[in-house]
Amino acid sequence: MKLSSRVAVALLQGVTLACLCAAFARAQVREIDKSKLPQNSAVQQSYSDLLVIDQYARTFETTWSYPVPKTEVTTRFSRALHTLENAQQRDPDNKELELLTGLVAHLVYNLGDEDANDLALTLLKSQAKDDFRAAWFLGMHQCQSNDPVAGMEQFLHVETTTASPPAAFWQDYAVCAGLASMPVHAIRAYDKARKIPGAPPVDAQIEELARNKIKPSDVTSSYSPKQAWHEEKITGGNRLTSNICGQSFVTLPSYQLKIGDVRNGMCIVTADTELYPSRYGPSSASLLVMTQAAKPDESLEAFSQHILKDPLYAGKTPASGIQCPVPTCFAYEVITDKLYKPEGGAHLLVVFFATEQPVYPGLRFETPQPPPKESNGSGLPSFAQSEQIPQRFNGTLYTFISLDANRDIFPRSRADLDQILKSFVVDTK
Repeated sequence: MKLSSRVAVALLQGVTLACLCAAFARAQVREIDKSKLPQNSAVQQSYSDLLVIDQYARTFETTWSYPVPKTEVTTRFSRALHTLENAQQRDPDNKELELLTGLVAHLVYNLGDEDANDLALTLLKSQAKDDFRAAWFLGMHQCQSNDPVAGMEQFLHVETTTASPPAAFWQDYAVCAGLASMPVHAIRAYDKARKIPGAPPVDAQIEELARNKIKPSDVTSSYSPKQAWHEEKITGGNRLTSNICGQSFVTLPSYQLKIGDVRNGMCIVTADTELYPSRYGPSSASLLVMTQAAKPDESLEAFSQHILKDPLYAGKTPASGIQCPVPTCFAYEVITDKLYKPEGGAHLLVVFFATEQPVYPGLRFETPQPPPKESNGSGLPSFAQSEQIPQRFNGTLYTFISLDANRDIFPRSRADLDQILKSFVVDTK
């Protein structure tokens, strides 16, 4: 890990290092229980000495702007780390001492000592699964050393395993989430920090950067497929995700996809399946996924009946065995000889469900992302601001999914529909 990578982390988000440091300026040494440390004077004095200056080592600084000279801070930290390492050799079973030593190694690394990196990683990783503080400090170390994916994974681990982390944890979580391209997670973390009594003030400038990455959507606007959808290759297929449409699902590589513009609050994706054999020759089925922002006072039943008025669905009957992505679905099937007579008749299946707007739209679609790859040959990543993310349409969304097949290929194509329904993730309460 190079010092330049620490600089890159800050520039990656288009903020100054001083601004980033303000966001991280929350005492971590005080999270160590002094009473559990060895009670000898050298260790106790090191703890007390660092408690009043640890905020100056929270990030790597190219320009020092603190009231205490950097040489003095560096000397005090280096001396303390030496003391703590010696104490560890005498008391290797003291977990609190091990945690403090790992934290101090992390802070020494921030002051420019590259050799402290391995010690910080080793000591903090040893306790990260059992002590949320170690996972927190390790996450900060990884995030500040240009590994926001690993860093954010530590924060997410703490979130799911710790009942009530302190406000300082949520503020560090928010900054790391911003660096990992998870702005909704960052916003939620800032909100959590504010709700904790006695919490230090949130850094307004860093918070604004996260909030500005979310762009409210408008049902009167149009969005191109590139603006509205993100496609990610996964094992066995491709996952299509749309923040604005509030949904994510998997399609198979063999499908012929057509993704339409999002207009008037409506999102449409169609897919032709692979060719399946039938008595009349190879044939493919058609899949349709359509999501519509609900009109005022329009129920899901009214929405479904409006679509089912199409003569195509005459003779519909309730369908069973549907894997609904939400607690309640309306499902119908049509078996008729009035359609596709040359192919032996039609077998259609349609599914309807509603999703309600969550408190933090887009949260479940975010995953930690690495910094942009190097693009200019300079050894540093590109520091361009990431584009704004269109937010989910406000209010209730109605989704209509259909399978249009002939009778011979229905069993095979029904498996295609089941696969999409099983993979479906919705952005809802």
